[in-house]
Amino acid sequence: MEAAAGWRCRRPGGRLDMSHGFVRHIRRNQLARDAYERSVRQARGRARGRHTATPPRPRRPDQPVYRPRRPEPRGPRLFCLDFEGDDGRVTSVIVHQGDSAEEVTRRVCARSPLEPPLRRALCQRVQDELSKRGGAR
Repeated sequence: MEAAAGWRCRRPGGRLDMSHGFVRHIRRNQLARDAYERSVRQARGRARGRHTATPPRPRRPDQPVYRPRRPEPRGPRLFCLDFEGDDGRVTSVIVHQGDSAEEVTRRVCARSPLEPPLRRALCQRVQDELSKRGGAR
């Protein structure tokens, strides 16, 4: 017990002995850290203060935006015309109410070209089908 009592602080008030080297190093590190943080804060503040407004960079010209084609408003569907050409290829065209026979023939001929006599025959046949279904213009 005597040994344990011998190492006790003999100073009044029981304070730490600040003359000890270990405590001095701790205090010096704390002061150095505070000074460093203060200098970093000041440098950050100066960097913000010095910022001058630069002229805006020229923007890229507006690129065209893809807009899908919207179908034109048409009447209700009457029938689907399937046309088989001489090469065996089938062309399908949807015929709406209000379409004219010439317009339907033009759409078919755009996909599979026809000679003028066959074009007239197709136009006549489409006209007959439209008149049967009540969709002739």
